[in-house]
Amino acid sequence: MTSTIKRRIAREWLIFLLCTVIGLFIAYYVLYFDQRHYIPNLNDYHGDYIQDEGVNAIPYRYETPGDMFRDLYSGAGLKPWLYILTPYFALCFVRLIIWSVNALRRPKQLAP
Repeated sequence: MTSTIKRRIAREWLIFLLCTVIGLFIAYYVLYFDQRHYIPNLNDYHGDYIQDEGVNAIPYRYETPGDMFRDLYSGAGLKPWLYILTPYFALCFVRLIIWSVNALRRPKQLAP
């Protein structure tokens, strides 16, 4: 492989990694940030729950980034993966449109 091909592959990997990090933040804030997870049985919970004022308060905790990563590697991880990969797919789509417009603007070359 030539050095220009290696540079293109390295650049594309960096773009992919940057878009994946952006997608992780998007997935967390869309799917998990400020989401309450109600605890049905207090014996299953280890503490530090928040209770509303009142006699029949329902204990809950907020979703954490750990919950998101656990969901990514479980069977229910398709939706977060779509959010994570969406920035890269969108960028590829925009680049494809720009490429096709530039290809249509090029003058036709005569075959020899």
